[in-house]
Amino acid sequence: MASPLSQSRRGFSIESLRFPLAALGIFGLLAGLGAWLVQGDFGLVPRILIAAGVLFMGIYVALDPEDVWAKLSGRGALYSGNTLVLAAAALIILGFLNVLGSRYQTKLDLTANKQFTLSDQSIKVAEALPQPVKVTAFLTSSDSRKQDFQTLLNDYQNRSGGKLTYAFIDPEARPSEAIAAGITSTGTVVYQMADKKQNSTGTTEKDISTALVKLERPEKKAYFTSGHGERSLDGFGPQDYGTIKQAIERDNFATATLNLVTARAVPDDASEVIIAGATNPFLAEEKDALKAYLDGGGKLIAIIGPNSKTDLSDLLQNYQVGFSGTVVVDPAKSVSQDPRVVVIDSYGTHAITQDLRDLTFFPLATNITYPSTPPAGMTITPLAQSSDTSWGNTSTQQLQRQDSDPKGPLALAVAVGAGPSSSATSGATTSSSTRLVLIGSPDLISNNSLQQVPGNQTLFLNAANWVAEEDNLINVRAPDNTPRTLVLTGTQMNMIAYSSFLFLPLAVLAAGAAVWWTRR
Repeated sequence: MASPLSQSRRGFSIESLRFPLAALGIFGLLAGLGAWLVQGDFGLVPRILIAAGVLFMGIYVALDPEDVWAKLSGRGALYSGNTLVLAAAALIILGFLNVLGSRYQTKLDLTANKQFTLSDQSIKVAEALPQPVKVTAFLTSSDSRKQDFQTLLNDYQNRSGGKLTYAFIDPEARPSEAIAAGITSTGTVVYQMADKKQNSTGTTEKDISTALVKLERPEKKAYFTSGHGERSLDGFGPQDYGTIKQAIERDNFATATLNLVTARAVPDDASEVIIAGATNPFLAEEKDALKAYLDGGGKLIAIIGPNSKTDLSDLLQNYQVGFSGTVVVDPAKSVSQDPRVVVIDSYGTHAITQDLRDLTFFPLATNITYPSTPPAGMTITPLAQSSDTSWGNTSTQQLQRQDSDPKGPLALAVAVGAGPSSSATSGATTSSSTRLVLIGSPDLISNNSLQQVPGNQTLFLNAANWVAEEDNLINVRAPDNTPRTLVLTGTQMNMIAYSSFLFLPLAVLAAGAAVWWTRR
């Protein structure tokens, strides 16, 4: 019979240490692998942990190898082995699916405004990149735009077939790299294609697409005429054009004013000329300069209101379009307070309006006359029209329809295209097509209107890009990020709350109990 002392010694035998050694070995291995994954480097700490784990497991096996072999070859080991094989197979399948997902990314955008989907035009820009583009974003780690910007860049990378690559540099954590790149402010994004660079401070889809297009072509220049009562381009009063000037410059246009009296001709570097809300007449020599410009394939946007003294009829007569001077009144499609503020929700078929879905407001507009059959070699498209019940008010005293007033629908904006082979006056062949857009409401793009109706800016920028033959920038606009609030009743909120911490766990327990009951 064994003595108490011998039993006590047997309790502290080496055999009793095997389980703690196995536990320490497994812990060391798992901790070492975890440290390796977290650090991203097989450094000193992961090596020590894994080495200790291997050592403890080796001691565990060396103390009783027969017992280890019996456990590995027994029925329990067989069941455990099957489980491990199934788990390994599941991990392999998940890994394979993850690889496929990283190479062939697809996502389903269920938002009402397709907020997380690139526009068709942005996709075309990405797919048409002629050379590899490197995007370097100097954003701090605390910049709230970083995650969304990275998602966008990833979409562009996939659409470009890998031609677009990107990297993020924190200028606060790595200031030397920012200084070497010439970055003076955080939030700068550098786009580089070969030896060409384009800097941007925006992180929206519009900013990315515009920067990519800018890499492919030089900056274009838009001249705004001056000296005829045009709206101020640098002012930010309600009626000024400061906001639209900034917007067109973001579309890679340089802007400048043009005094045709002193210049005597449209400069050779003009991509387009804009008559922005002129109220006084042009001199004959000014109109001659504009006419020569158009006959040579020039581009013109004319924005003239109903009370303007600016008469462009002789300049536009060869295109058979013109400003009537009447005030369009539309009781059916207007704001409730004023039938002279026409609301447009549908547009003519044209590149300018092909993807325009926003409302546009035309305050105090005059209608534009155009022929039912365009002259040979030309296309004339009404972009926006009033309703059938509208009319062009000719009375200066009151808003009252008269039998002689023009009847709706009336054109408020018209696009004219004359082919390269058809100069409007001489018929001489030109190397570029003439393009015109006529708009009958100077307040369409005033600071006040743009603040209230974003669609007005979209329409004008589309027109400016089309006139300058920059069709690839049309409709690349920031998505609508209008907040959409989900309102829940008290019952619905309780259902969601209790489902998360009560009903779902109870369902799992019930399933487990059912399995136990069937196997007992």
